[in-house]
This record gives sequence, C-alpha cells and structure tokens, in this order.
Amino acid sequence: MLSHHDRQELEKIERWFELTEPALAARLRSGRPAPPPPARLALILGLDITAGFLMLLGIVANSPALLLIGMITVTTAVIVHLSRFGRA
Repeated sequence: MLSHHDRQELEKIERWFELTEPALAARLRSGRPAPPPPARLALILGLDITAGFLMLLGIVANSPALLLIGMITVTTAVIVHLSRFGRA
C-alpha cells in the first residue's frame, strides 16, 4: 500500500506527463503500444524474406554454407521478433 505522500508524488508525475507528453500519457492510459516505425517493419520483413530465401537456396543448391547463413539469419529474425513483442 502506498503512503499518502507517495500517492501525491505519483499524481504529480501523472499531471506532468499529461502536460508535457499528452500522446504518451494517452498511450499509457489505453495500454496500447505505439506502432513500430516503418523502417523497423521493413527491417523485420527484409530479415524474414532473406532468411527464407537463403535457406531455400541452401537446400536447392545443396550448400551447407548457404544453409548455415540462412539459419543464422532466421535466428536473428526470431530475436528481432521477440524483442519487438517483449517491448509491447
């Protein structure tokens, strides 16, 4: 349980956020994260396409090197996806 003083301090912080960053305060109130910027979406899509292409090319060409690079790219894409959802 918060003390009276702590509640007052939290209310001051809330008022400060509403005055200085109204968009942030609205997002925090609604509980919805901000949409990712277009550059981040392009990076995620590019990683997914590249990973799939490299793995397919590695399988078709019977090239362990391409398959390994594709697997590393898939791992990177998974990390990017998880970091995206971790912040949400």
